[in-house]
Amino acid sequence: MYGRDVITDLLSPEVFRDPFPVYRALREHAPVTWLPEHRAWFVGTHAAVREAFHAPELSSDRLSPVERRLDPERRALLGDTFELLRGWMVFHDPPHHERLRDPVRRAFTPRRVEQLRPFVTRVVDECVADLRAHLDDGESVDVLRELAFPVPAIVIAELLGVPASDRDEFATWSRDLAVVVFGTTADPSRAEQAARGTQRFAEYFTALIADRERRPGDDLISALVQARDQGSTALGAMELVGACTLLLFGGHETTTGLITLGTRTLGRHPEARDRLARHPESITTAVEELHRYDGPSRVMVRVARTDLQLAGTEIGEGQTVFLGLASANRDPAAFAEPDELRLDRPDAHRHLGFGHGLHHCLGAPLARLETQLAVEALVRRLGPWELALDDDELTWGGSVLGGGPGSLPIVRG
Repeated sequence: MYGRDVITDLLSPEVFRDPFPVYRALREHAPVTWLPEHRAWFVGTHAAVREAFHAPELSSDRLSPVERRLDPERRALLGDTFELLRGWMVFHDPPHHERLRDPVRRAFTPRRVEQLRPFVTRVVDECVADLRAHLDDGESVDVLRELAFPVPAIVIAELLGVPASDRDEFATWSRDLAVVVFGTTADPSRAEQAARGTQRFAEYFTALIADRERRPGDDLISALVQARDQGSTALGAMELVGACTLLLFGGHETTTGLITLGTRTLGRHPEARDRLARHPESITTAVEELHRYDGPSRVMVRVARTDLQLAGTEIGEGQTVFLGLASANRDPAAFAEPDELRLDRPDAHRHLGFGHGLHHCLGAPLARLETQLAVEALVRRLGPWELALDDDELTWGGSVLGGGPGSLPIVRG
């Protein structure tokens, strides 16, 4: 039985604002705990989450169960959306996962990411200069809107070879598509929203792909088109559109959250922020610790394809399993004093915020580069600043999979 203080509803307001006491209680109860509100198992320890990532009995295909639960009308409405999302490697298991991942891996190389460093630096510099000017004028500035969103959105647009001027439309389409990605299709109006986003993404990228087929360039879509028909990795038309959509969606959603939450963490720990400003050479380790301490991805979802035993718990075929990434990152069995922020923590890179094993995020090098440059600029070039609002005054949102504040205003300190 659960203790009276153990919260099992991961959509409760307490979890959105500060999930870590809830995760700690679940983790201390057992490595794997049943959540009755979600009809799902929660995997909370670092060791058990790593084990789950390697368990072949756990499937990444959470689209099919969602689709099966829909009524016929809504299933028909979202048919194109599910077809698009089936081009996302994250919803597949081997061998189909490798077929979708390989062209992206060959196009999305560390060398290509490193070549973006001067461009990312320039984008960050421009955003931070605007931030500083507004702060110097005595204004409150939203870090999410003015830095955390535009930097990754402009960069992924550059990488894909699409106009940065379209980024506001991308954000709207991504929010539409997130209705399905984050499993919130019960509301008919939201299903219609997802269908609209799907149509816009599909039309936009179909036209871009056709253009790159005629006139290839030095961009990621051209590289994907070139890799598309190579051997066993050939992608269908909608799979290629899906790959582009995943890169755009993942290329700014996660990094926006990481920069925003990292800024919030530094605002709540001014001494750590000041030490980082004095020792900018430690930015790589510091960003890993910021991600471990409070990252944007809290849970990954798996579905049991067969009966299995995980960390001593029997899980039945067809049951949903929540891999608690954020809980694992605060596990005292994996990290010493895990609730303390230590920007020089030597093993912070062992966090699971980017997934693990086969499903480790291909975009992690780009997210790290963008976050390192943005955070370093915030602590070294922005001048003194502080958070304008307490946590209770912020608007929190998200889903079981992740969450964060809808804005993060700062003021001159």
